[in-house]
Amino acid sequence: MAASEYTPLLEPSTRPQDRSSRWRVLALICFIVLIQDFAEYLSQAPQTEIWLEVVTRKFCPVGQDGPECQMDRVQREVALLQGWKDTLEQVPGILFAVPYGVLADRIGRRPVLLLCAVGFTLSDTWTKAVGWFSDQLPLRLIWLGPIAQVLGGGTQVATSIMYVILADLFSDEEQITAFLYVAATVLVSEILATPLSALLMTKNIWLPYLLSPAFNAAGGLLLFFLPETLPQTPPSQPSSSEQASQRQTFRGRIRAGVDELSRSIAVIWRHRPVQLFLVVFFIAYLGMQVMKLLLLFAADRFHWTIAQASFLIPVRGFTRLLLLLVILPGISRWLIERRRMSPFTKNTRLALTSSACMGVGCLLIALSSHPAGAVLGLVVYALGSAMHLFARRIITSLVDAHHMGTLYTAIAVMQGIGVLVAGPMMATAYGWGLAQGGVWTGAPFLLVGGLYGAAGLAILLGSWEGCKDDLEDGRCSETIG
Repeated sequence: MAASEYTPLLEPSTRPQDRSSRWRVLALICFIVLIQDFAEYLSQAPQTEIWLEVVTRKFCPVGQDGPECQMDRVQREVALLQGWKDTLEQVPGILFAVPYGVLADRIGRRPVLLLCAVGFTLSDTWTKAVGWFSDQLPLRLIWLGPIAQVLGGGTQVATSIMYVILADLFSDEEQITAFLYVAATVLVSEILATPLSALLMTKNIWLPYLLSPAFNAAGGLLLFFLPETLPQTPPSQPSSSEQASQRQTFRGRIRAGVDELSRSIAVIWRHRPVQLFLVVFFIAYLGMQVMKLLLLFAADRFHWTIAQASFLIPVRGFTRLLLLLVILPGISRWLIERRRMSPFTKNTRLALTSSACMGVGCLLIALSSHPAGAVLGLVVYALGSAMHLFARRIITSLVDAHHMGTLYTAIAVMQGIGVLVAGPMMATAYGWGLAQGGVWTGAPFLLVGGLYGAAGLAILLGSWEGCKDDLEDGRCSETIG
């Protein structure tokens, strides 16, 4: 998502809230997230199947499935459609994240969320309309859909403002639990929606695809029940002399802010460990996009239907949910309490292990000749999916709190660039792999597996140099490697 899913665009308020009402708001947010993500996963497999059918009609003469039916070309075209769609959907968030963040601080969180819902609904409706009228419209017109997300800034802005609402309501200690509930809700929707979608596809491929907008609309309507958490400040009427003074102060603050920003950027970009970890974030978010090709790859490699291939998605979701709720808390507690590791060393070792899991998982998927190998690879990959979370904890400890805002902005930029680059890169790699045939059809997974190896090396070097610089006393009490 330019802005990270876990990085708020806005400063949290300190508005006091009754405990029970705060947790009711969290429950409502989780329910909205469940419905919206349920809609996305409900339409993921049928959308791929519909696009395959549309492109097949274009490239394959009716009644022919021989050499004239260029199935490799069909797969390449669908991968290209998906890759550029994902890339273009990032642009509104990158361009308008800050303006909509400022607007949410001025008029409130809920109005901006509603605007996001309108923009996303229009974009999603356009995509489905192009699919429905594909006999008359070129399928590539789906690339115009993200234009509608200029209204609200897209899902990136919506996600960030949701997290800001939680930051408005909960203390620093409670926020960790609240964020965990929201992250778990996303995984639950993935686990529940995908099998239902596959079941409905056996009845009619359009049934789950056209049901998803109804869930999107329901989620948007529920936003009206979300309370406004923007703190209320009483209006004041300054005198003309006060206004002049404020203008001078404002100009001074702008100059001071620009100077401070320049100093912060200089400090961060001269810091080699930080540079290495920014590369990690770029690779992490680029690599995540390879899973958008999982359905196409599995259907081609194992001669499955898209509905059959979609059952791989809840395998990944269930593993990630288990990792988030059971495995990581247990391992973290064991490393700190039993092994007496410092938090820095613990996070470094877990980040290295995660990068290894993601790299090995991608290689297993790419090289698998049997579905069991792909499932094993997917489980191993999912076990490493917290790599970017550990990397965030490490890089935060490497930078002084005074430069934290600039650091988080740099992280968001690298994440956004990673997602932007990923779509065309993965589509090109997949197209090349199809042309080569054999094991090379897994070229995107081979590529990403190698990149995760590079990310592991960057984590190792960055952590080692961070310890060597001695930026925090006692941070590295054990050997990292």
